[in-house]
Amino acid sequence: MRFASRLCTAALCAVLVTPVMAADDAKSQSAKPAVDVTKLHDVLENDKALNAFFGKTFGVIRGLIAQDVDAAEKLNNALEAEVKKAKPKNAKSVALIPRATRAIDFYRDKITLARVKIEDLQASLKKDSNQPRTIQQYGQKAAQEVSNLARSQPDKAEAKQKAAAAFLDGLALDESASAALKAVTTAKTALKRYDRTIASTRKLLSLNGKDIAPLQVDSWINGTPLTDADLKGKVVVLDFWAVWCGPCIATFPHLIEWQEKYGKKDFVMIGLTSYYKRYSFDDQTGRLGRAATPQTPEGEQAMVQQFAEYHKLKHRLAIQPANSTLSKYYGVSGIPHVTVIDKKGKIRMTKVGSGPANAKALKELIEKLLAE
Repeated sequence: MRFASRLCTAALCAVLVTPVMAADDAKSQSAKPAVDVTKLHDVLENDKALNAFFGKTFGVIRGLIAQDVDAAEKLNNALEAEVKKAKPKNAKSVALIPRATRAIDFYRDKITLARVKIEDLQASLKKDSNQPRTIQQYGQKAAQEVSNLARSQPDKAEAKQKAAAAFLDGLALDESASAALKAVTTAKTALKRYDRTIASTRKLLSLNGKDIAPLQVDSWINGTPLTDADLKGKVVVLDFWAVWCGPCIATFPHLIEWQEKYGKKDFVMIGLTSYYKRYSFDDQTGRLGRAATPQTPEGEQAMVQQFAEYHKLKHRLAIQPANSTLSKYYGVSGIPHVTVIDKKGKIRMTKVGSGPANAKALKELIEKLLAE
């Protein structure tokens, strides 16, 4: 059960606010939860704000599970206590409460799993393979480990993926163990889902050192037009995004910070999007909706400008033409997708998705390249 995802593909994504970094173990026992969960009651009758609050909080929990499982559990429990108190009158808010309860249970299972060592699961299955629940846990744990590596170390991710599949294939099960065999099939299917991510990461890593591609822009927004010559000798950040992408919106605080901090240096950031024709934007409420009729190019340009002003974006935005090949050149398969290019015009890093680890890596590289 997820209120949001760190990565947008073609689907409309809910808002996800970037998870905060976990405190060290010594502090986590006594520290306050990473999110003030009592704020839930301040937005209880505003279903949009309530959904955003849940998206933020579950995003933080998800981030903490990998960093500090005790802090994740503390936050999950604190949220559960406040959700149980919540008695909204708004019908749409009412519908969010059971969803939140299911998500809390989902993350409780994730927290429990995080405390289990995969070696212990293997040892148990070697003694007795006919344990459907343990096989399920093993598959989830193995998939989690593959997931943690798939976007940064594809070779290691693939090695873990193959080793886990081989272990599952080697379990001593006969046809009578139907539940266990079904669990094996499910686990292997979950592992297989990372094939595309691993291949995509290899593609992105292979881009490092390649030349920046010529700009392909139909319309410039939020600033004066740029040429390829304007990018020479600059550290360039290309951010592929869309107005409908929640995880893209989650990165806005970082983009705003970078533009403010580095904008007067040898630094250019361009937010690249496309014409979607189907969306409208209410700059009073900040809500995206479906356009009554397909947007004209001029209408979409005005809408993106409103969107930028509402979210206080100061960097240049650019709408690509329909025949643009930039996404293909830079290996864009999901957004947000950020590529950093050095002053010599060479690709140095690409990160896909939102989250503190990506933001930290990108910021550190930007500062390093500006200092060169």
